[in-house]
Amino acid sequence: MIIAMTAMFLLAGTFTANAQTEAKNQSSAQKQSTPLATGRWDGGEAYTPEQVDQRAMFPGGQEGMMSYMMQNMKYPKEAEKDKARGTVVVHFVVEADGSISNAHVPDSLKVHPVLDAAAVQFVKAMPKWKPARLKGKTVRQRASHAISYRYQ
Repeated sequence: MIIAMTAMFLLAGTFTANAQTEAKNQSSAQKQSTPLATGRWDGGEAYTPEQVDQRAMFPGGQEGMMSYMMQNMKYPKEAEKDKARGTVVVHFVVEADGSISNAHVPDSLKVHPVLDAAAVQFVKAMPKWKPARLKGKTVRQRASHAISYRYQ
């Protein structure tokens, strides 16, 4: 049997009540003094989940994500000969319009070329998210998602 599944959500707390509570407790002065997070992978300036007032969210929240994954996740046939397995972490940006951009697997987190490519394609194919908001405006937000692949 071949299985593809998610290991966890790494949207830096999007689905974690404790992280949401912590972010809400940040004062607006702290948020203003925190610079935009930038880096090679996000294609420009994008906020981290901790820097926004309302985090980007998959349509339907965690339940919506689980349903989407159950319907759309597949173990790539090209990986069967190698019996490839592992957890692929895809970094991406949720744009201000909710679309996904800059999806990639960082070099240090690559697992297997076929699994890495399948995970990136899976993230790119996601429907538009509810975008992050800061001070009433929609903003770009960095995010990550871990997908676990097992060959059985």
